[in-house]
Amino acid sequence: MSLSCIWHSAPAFFPTGYGVQTANFVSRMIDDGHECVIMTTTQQPSITWNGITHIPGGGEKYAASGMLEWPRRVKTDILFTLFDIWPFPEDIGSKIAALGTAWAPITPIDHDPVPQEVVARLKHAAYPIAMSPHGFREMQRSGLTNATYIPHGVDTHVFRPRQPNKELFKTNNETFVVGVIGTNIEPLDRKGWYPTLAAFGKFHAKYPNSILYVHATPTRDDGGYDLMRIAESFGFKLHAPDMWTLTAGLPVLKMVELYNSLDVMMLLTRGEGFCIPLIEAQSCGVPVITTDFTAPSDLVGAGWKVPSIGTRYTVMNSFWAEPDIDAGARALEQCYQLWRAGELREEMQQKARNFAKTFDFDLVYKTYMRPFLEKAEAEIREKQNAAKTAQGDDGVRQATSAEQGRGVHNRQQRPSKGNGRGSGGNGHSSSKRRRHRIRPGAGNGSKGQVQVGPECEGDRETVPVTQ
Repeated sequence: MSLSCIWHSAPAFFPTGYGVQTANFVSRMIDDGHECVIMTTTQQPSITWNGITHIPGGGEKYAASGMLEWPRRVKTDILFTLFDIWPFPEDIGSKIAALGTAWAPITPIDHDPVPQEVVARLKHAAYPIAMSPHGFREMQRSGLTNATYIPHGVDTHVFRPRQPNKELFKTNNETFVVGVIGTNIEPLDRKGWYPTLAAFGKFHAKYPNSILYVHATPTRDDGGYDLMRIAESFGFKLHAPDMWTLTAGLPVLKMVELYNSLDVMMLLTRGEGFCIPLIEAQSCGVPVITTDFTAPSDLVGAGWKVPSIGTRYTVMNSFWAEPDIDAGARALEQCYQLWRAGELREEMQQKARNFAKTFDFDLVYKTYMRPFLEKAEAEIREKQNAAKTAQGDDGVRQATSAEQGRGVHNRQQRPSKGNGRGSGGNGHSSSKRRRHRIRPGAGNGSKGQVQVGPECEGDRETVPVTQ
């Protein structure tokens, strides 16, 4: 089994949500014997990181030009994209198919219903892939019978319950700590910062021995909301990392310690394609409070789902939720009562952990991605053989200069057997993999440092916090 694959997304060494997913899926695909390279959304020369080749996508926005140029230059069976697809030309999938490459967009569906601009592009895809049950339901409802569900994953060996350390927030165990992990970059407030802060404000007025920590830029510097000003309007002080911590990102084990030091994670989002922090928190045994809308509806194993009081029309000609702020405050109060009675961890920790384990990277790959690749390869090879028969010759294509010179899909480019990357190791066990585990980070909206190497307990440090 071996497909020639281009994976188009954030670089594998980027400690962002898409970067972490890219690193973990592509490394496993290479271990399974597939020829995979990553075409980055960033402008950079070709490099190899951790045994994974990265190629440039070109200067066009979202590296759209590379989606056609590289399949034109290099024999490519399948092209994965991991991000929004609505900015691309509607017929991009047909253009990719004309080059003999199958397009497999793994795309977020963060509206309800799925925007027609997204559906129009998915109709040209050989293999539309949904990252959430909500997205899969919407694809099926839209008549995309070839849709597949492959969820995002989390490394549950790293994100796991540990001893809380509320000194990270310059407080103690007598304080109820609510945390928000997300980006603050959108003027339309998709992440739901205002309803989240408003709900906490109502709760805090009644229970002042509580704080809200946000792991995000608390100012408008990145294009989002002035969270400090919103907090002040509701009568509480916001806790947030300083600019240097956010810029550098936290080491992943420090991020795990941060999750474990929360009593609950809250995000009254308006719409999500997935929402990795919800699973990372629960993998650490921490319950969550989120909106019962789009992807989060299916991502709460332990916690509270907050209803909406209505919807908001967006530029995508579809809808986001208007979370119920009062219901959010009531969910916080229920969580607080369990915490004050000393029953929160006993009630929620194992339930959260068990649910998160269903999103473990190894399990997700084995259950969803590997069967998909096997099915796709069988179908792609059948079409290729049929095309050869129709041509009336052996169908052999001469290697291009790009292939000969750079060996983008050349097996000799891959690391030698034994380093855990690209050995084609069907016998590559989970225990061996853990020795070179790619560790997802989560700093500013799941940004942190991607670390490779043995797990170790770092010295406890205080996260620099501004108040």
